[in-house]
Amino acid sequence: MVWSEFIDEAISFIKENLPPTHELQSHELYPGIKLSGEPVFIVDDVTTDKRLLMNFKNRKRSEKTNLEVPTIKTFKDDAEIKEMIERDHQKEFSL
Repeated sequence: MVWSEFIDEAISFIKENLPPTHELQSHELYPGIKLSGEPVFIVDDVTTDKRLLMNFKNRKRSEKTNLEVPTIKTFKDDAEIKEMIERDHQKEFSL
């Protein structure tokens, strides 16, 4: 979870690490979950009403601009987010 006192800081991090012309720059983004110690967020895109996994640790080159962008996955529903979190917890506890 992203604590409310860090929301603005998380939004700034996301916007600063996207290329200036990236389509998400003009979207209202709200990071709700952050992977502990990693630049990985589950973000509510208020503009499109979608939820995104934004991974700034795993970057790729944008085909449009040739700039590095985070890997972004759009979740189809909350159940998919729940499954991902459960898999992550199972993996963490099996170590």
